[in-house]
Amino acid sequence: MAVKKKCPEFENHERWLVSYADMVTMLFALFVVLYALKESGAKAPEVNKVVAASVADALNMPLPDIPVDRKVGPTSQGFGIFENFKGDQIREPLIQKYKAGERPKIIDLEMNKVKLMVEDRLYGPNKYPEKGGKGQERIVSVEKTPQGFKLQLAARHFFESGEYQMKRPALKEMERLGQILIELGRPIVVEGHTDNVPAGGQFSNWEISALRAASVAKYLVKTAGFPATKLAIAGYADLKPVAQNTSDAGRSMNRRIEIHINYDPDTAGQEGQPGP
Repeated sequence: MAVKKKCPEFENHERWLVSYADMVTMLFALFVVLYALKESGAKAPEVNKVVAASVADALNMPLPDIPVDRKVGPTSQGFGIFENFKGDQIREPLIQKYKAGERPKIIDLEMNKVKLMVEDRLYGPNKYPEKGGKGQERIVSVEKTPQGFKLQLAARHFFESGEYQMKRPALKEMERLGQILIELGRPIVVEGHTDNVPAGGQFSNWEISALRAASVAKYLVKTAGFPATKLAIAGYADLKPVAQNTSDAGRSMNRRIEIHINYDPDTAGQEGQPGP
């Protein structure tokens, strides 16, 4: 009796056509929508603007809340895919990266750059003391620190005694400082400091130092346009003096605002970190 041969199984080598057909269908639908937008936009230009704004809002909108036990992936919320876009151009990164060993060189380079900008934008032609005169009073100094460098602001110029709201005549200079910090592009910490003379008003020295730092930070964000995500504040009262509190000159030096630009060596060259 003849043995019946088993037919070999047929293997389909054209399964990729299913995915390809789906992709073509989606592309077709996309071009139909784009064509419809073009036709409607020609008749009503405002339609395209509304649609573009809606798409941008939708892509920037965070996902609805998901139960904690079902969440996967990163736990922190981002800022949307349009965060680094301004108009039709991608923003160039402001922060200059450095390799291991280049940190001191970059700090010196950027500190000297900031010094020149401060001299030019705040003091102008009076940047150097005139012969036989005092020159223009220095209200901002740039000094190196172990973590980077800082801008030290004389509180007597920006604030009335015991007050935490900035003087109106000093706002223009603060705005210029904000533009310099924006061009630098690095995270900053705004610190408030006082002398050891107890405050006579409703606030203590500790509160005044913190409120002054907050006032400067708020102005930098709202008026100068400094990114709030790159800014922090701190108030130290009289805990970190730079001079003796036994004289008027020393106490005047201790009443100050410091804007620290820090360079963390542990984050050298890492994307999105406070370091370069």
